[in-house]
Amino acid sequence: MTNLAFATRKSPAGASPPIIGWCYRVGISATRDQVSQALVQLNQQLIGLGLARDALIAMELVLAEVMNNIVEHAYCDTGQGDVALEVIVHSNTIWCQLTDNGRPMPDGKLPPARHYDLEKMDISDLPEGGFGWGLIHDLTSSLSYDRNGAQNRLSLSIGLDC
Repeated sequence: MTNLAFATRKSPAGASPPIIGWCYRVGISATRDQVSQALVQLNQQLIGLGLARDALIAMELVLAEVMNNIVEHAYCDTGQGDVALEVIVHSNTIWCQLTDNGRPMPDGKLPPARHYDLEKMDISDLPEGGFGWGLIHDLTSSLSYDRNGAQNRLSLSIGLDC
C-alpha cells in the first residue's frame, strides 16, 4: 500500500473533533486484501482524532462496501488496477472521494437504494444481493458519482453527529 500524503492536525485531549486540517490520501491495488489493509490503517488514524464512534463505524461500513464493489465490479476481481482514496475531516463532516479507472457504473449513475419490508416479505423472495447500495445511501449525508473520460469518481460525506 502506498501512502501518497498524510497530514494531521489533532485537537488537544478532551477537545471536540478537529474542524479543519485533517487529510488522508492513499492509493492501493484493487484487491480485497489491500482494501482491508487501507480501511484498518484509516480507522486507526481516525480513532486517534477522537471522532465519534458511530460516525467511524458508518464510514468504515460505507467505504468497505464501496471499495469492495470497485474491486469486484469495476475491475472484475482481476487485481489489475488502482483505487485512490482521499478522506478529509472538516466542519464536523468526514468527506471521502474514491477514484478508479475501472468499468463505469451501470447506466453511468449510482444504483438506487433498495429497501425491503422484511415483515411483509417471505425470506425466500429476497434477492441474493443489492443490499449494499441501500446501506450506502442510508449511512451517507451526501453521495455522488461521475465519470470523466476513463475515470470513475465517487464522492460521499458522513456527518460526525451521526
